[in-house]
Amino acid sequence: MNNTQQEMYLGIEPGVLLQLQIEGVRGSYKSTLVGMERGLYLISRIPQIPGLKAKLGKEDQVIVRYLYEGTAYGFRSMLLGVTNEPFRLAFLSYPESIEVVNLRTQERVSCFFPAVLSLNESSWEGVILDVSPGGCNFVFDPTGDKDTAGFNIGDVVLLSTQITGSSGPMTLRGTIRNIRQRETEVTLGTQFHEVEPPVIDAITRYADSVRKFATTTRK
Repeated sequence: MNNTQQEMYLGIEPGVLLQLQIEGVRGSYKSTLVGMERGLYLISRIPQIPGLKAKLGKEDQVIVRYLYEGTAYGFRSMLLGVTNEPFRLAFLSYPESIEVVNLRTQERVSCFFPAVLSLNESSWEGVILDVSPGGCNFVFDPTGDKDTAGFNIGDVVLLSTQITGSSGPMTLRGTIRNIRQRETEVTLGTQFHEVEPPVIDAITRYADSVRKFATTTRK
């Protein structure tokens, strides 16, 4: 990679779910990015796993993987240090190189479609902010009494919405591919599957109309 360490774009923001594989520790662990200073370090939460903090040592090698906006990222880092008070945090070195794999086969377009996401016996009202025939980003307000910590990458969900120009409401089946959580919102990146042809046609027509309008306004 030609980018210098300071110039490298990680495609990440606070709240993105991380998968950490730590040298000398069996298995991988879920964490969340808390913050970073570009070119210097990243800060992540230490998972609440009994005995894990005791196994962490300064300069341990860490493999970090995550999904963001339909792209898979991975890099090697070094553990710079940990804190226990007031919060359990790990400081990781900024990577010198990064692997990037674009998982999307179709570009998404912006939208604002009210929707309801269902998982098991629970449902959440929110908004689809971008969409393509292959997937979407669903955003909702996590405040209230419903548990949002139960979402995991790989969960199969149902999304009920209506696409502009379609003949009526539709239900889309999808798999959660990335999770971003902030204080006031949760974003679930979802990949569709088993989509009926009429639904694909409706999304494609909408996406084409948005791109056509965007091209016209730029002229």
